Amino acid sequence: MEPKTVNSEPNHRDDPYPDKAAFFDAQVEADWAMQAYGTAEAEKLERLLTVTGPLTGLRLLEPGCGTGRLTEVLAEGVGFHGRVVAMDISPGMVAAARSRLFRFANVDLRLGAVEALSDRLGIFDLVICHQVFPHFADRVGALEILARMLKPGGRLVISHFIPLAEINDVHRKAGTAVANDLMPPGETMRRWCGAYGLAVEHWHDDALGYLLAATLKWP
Repeated sequence: MEPKTVNSEPNHRDDPYPDKAAFFDAQVEADWAMQAYGTAEAEKLERLLTVTGPLTGLRLLEPGCGTGRLTEVLAEGVGFHGRVVAMDISPGMVAAARSRLFRFANVDLRLGAVEALSDRLGIFDLVICHQVFPHFADRVGALEILARMLKPGGRLVISHFIPLAEINDVHRKAGTAVANDLMPPGETMRRWCGAYGLAVEHWHDDALGYLLAATLKWP
């Protein structure tokens, strides 16, 4: 059974994502986007899954799922009784993800930006933003939306498999639509999280990459 695909992108003239969608459409065949995780990522992936804790049975949101590399791991983790809602703004990435995830009936695959789900309040146990947070058009606004979508006690995880300085350097050098998509300093992220009831419990920025995990303490 193929994952269900829904177009969730709002239909309005102020959509901030067409240029970024086109940029990522052009990246679908890149190694970083398409290849399954290998030995080089094993320790990084293990740390990410250690921080998330057990996934079995969870309702999970993954904005910016790309070609579904991590989605595949998450779908296996949540199991038959869990659900992964995976989204991306890039039609090319979603098409590739559809091919990768065809065997997972517990994946709801959506084309669109997470802002389109701003009415889905308090329904997710876990939100994982893997290699996507700097690309939100309004990072503070997106953080508020994600916090509102968590159940009380739900968790937000923001991760990259490279450290903050390298994230920002790669984006600056990439130019075009992602040149200004920068990860804020740790102190800024803690302040933003706190403003929306998210208590930061883990924050790493080292050779294994960037990893922040926060729990929703109040709705």
